[in-house]
Amino acid sequence: MRAVSLGACVSNLSETYHIAESRPPQAVIVAEALARLAEFEVLLMLFKALGIRCVVVAETEANIARLPSSLIREGVAVTHSDASVEDLRQCLLRVHLGRTARNVPAPQAESTMSFQHGRLILLGASTGGVDALVKVLEAFPPNCPPTLIVQHTSESFSSGLARLLDRNCAATVVEAQDQEPLVPGRVLLAPGKTHHLEVAASGALRCRLREGPLQAGHRPSVDALFMSAVPVASRVCAAILTGMGRDGAEGMLALHRAGAYTIGQDEKTSLVYGMPRAAFELGGVRERLPLDAIGRAVLENCSRRSAA
Repeated sequence: MRAVSLGACVSNLSETYHIAESRPPQAVIVAEALARLAEFEVLLMLFKALGIRCVVVAETEANIARLPSSLIREGVAVTHSDASVEDLRQCLLRVHLGRTARNVPAPQAESTMSFQHGRLILLGASTGGVDALVKVLEAFPPNCPPTLIVQHTSESFSSGLARLLDRNCAATVVEAQDQEPLVPGRVLLAPGKTHHLEVAASGALRCRLREGPLQAGHRPSVDALFMSAVPVASRVCAAILTGMGRDGAEGMLALHRAGAYTIGQDEKTSLVYGMPRAAFELGGVRERLPLDAIGRAVLENCSRRSAA
């Protein structure tokens, strides 16, 4: 095709992410097998942020109907490898001509909130959680309470996810480092799959990265994060977002019983109503909210009226 050149050819989503982030192309063509991986959600959010168009090539025409419905919702073009050369050309042309403008986040207003000293926000998510976390963190001002996040993803994607969330948040989002102090304006994301992210509750608040077996089937685990904060539960506001399975349910119940304010995403706005459902049915959720209300709710729970 005239005016179209191949910028790079890579074999996995991690390489795709890093190339797209450093040298954003107009379009990316992705094989069906890669589009089915859980980490593709992170890639789609990067594409949305940078205005990159995406084409998924299914192995057969019949496989198109079995692709995740989220692809259509995110505006991903879909074709199949048995299509004629001309059909493939037309698909690429439509994508090329329909390229969207880069999605630059709106400037964030300075926060009119002040927050109680020592308050702490904990967020846990899995399937569908990348988009959910972006929406929650969009509400966070530069002076937000210290925040810790566990999002189930592969080790190679945690650093890219931190940068993606940082783009959409007025506060600073980074991968957590062992023994890092928990300070206002800083959001810490659990790195990789080799450690659990926890709150070290003795003395000044800080985080710790703890080696250990899978917990609730995961490492890092939402349960591990929530359980670690039980000693300081009265200072905690915790939210469990969309995700498959039960990770976080036991920890949220323990936090709730110890005096934390606990929020679960509602079924209507959850891509997968698994983790929030398990936490609610266990009795650990104090309040169920739609996704677009959760960011504001956790901030209000941690706020106090300005002295002025």
